[in-house]
Amino acid sequence: MSILDFKEIPMAHKGGGEQDKFELFSRDFFQNIGYRISSAPGRGADGGKDLILTEVRKGIASNTEVRWLVSCKHKAHSGSSVSKTDEPEISDSLKAHNCTGFIGFYSTLPSSGLVDKVEGMAEIEHQFFDSSKIEQALLTNSKCLELAKRYFPKSFKNWTDENPKPAVIFSDHEPFRCHHCDTILDYNSWGKYEETENGLVKKIRNQYVCCGGDCDRILAKRYYTDGYSDAWTDLKDYFTPTIYIKAVMSFCNELNDEKIIYSQEAFEQKKSLLIRAYPYICRNLTQKESAQVMDLGMVPQFLGGLG
Repeated sequence: MSILDFKEIPMAHKGGGEQDKFELFSRDFFQNIGYRISSAPGRGADGGKDLILTEVRKGIASNTEVRWLVSCKHKAHSGSSVSKTDEPEISDSLKAHNCTGFIGFYSTLPSSGLVDKVEGMAEIEHQFFDSSKIEQALLTNSKCLELAKRYFPKSFKNWTDENPKPAVIFSDHEPFRCHHCDTILDYNSWGKYEETENGLVKKIRNQYVCCGGDCDRILAKRYYTDGYSDAWTDLKDYFTPTIYIKAVMSFCNELNDEKIIYSQEAFEQKKSLLIRAYPYICRNLTQKESAQVMDLGMVPQFLGGLG
């Protein structure tokens, strides 16, 4: 399923001052991925080109410049593919603009007929940037993320909400690491938060994070001695904003409870856990997390029961 909705960019044939937005987007896109803009988009007859790019290819003896003619076709609103009749005179346009390469930049897909037509022109280099390829470049290239945010504001917000990254809160972000093997545990990995306790008075000796499986079993043998038992929760719970608040309030309540005693080590581990988790929860809830919170009870009741 597509992440970016290209219909957020207005149709090219509509007025209102934004009819050039897809071509302007193409200019900014190619500039961000490293091409030099030799001829920018302009209104009026364009002679079969929307944009001309220069690519510098570095060689051992010298550099070579390749001029690319870019044809932009924005058909996302209709959903139609770009057919060979939409690109009637590619060879003539290349000659007229002194270009040796053709790029189709489309918000949908080139038709199989158009692909066959261009691939049959052995004398030219060609590339097609369809909606999927454009989307991939925008979301995997750090230089293009701001571009995606500017041209696809709704889609980008939905994507960032569902794929949260730690907020820049501290000068150095300290990741979670497995207490045994030192593997980094992030939002997308499965890890356990463990505590060991003993006696009628709850004595908490250790609180740590670890991988599941072998690391968990090795640490179990190390810590579950002298009558201590363990409790655990999914580390991801500490990355969910509302549940994080519950964990903070529970910690505060435990510190005020005479029947709960933290060892100095467990106390420092708990503080470290909460500090490291904080950058992950400075964001909106994902849809899955919102549903998770609702499963715990109606939000006002849930929040009211934190104390």
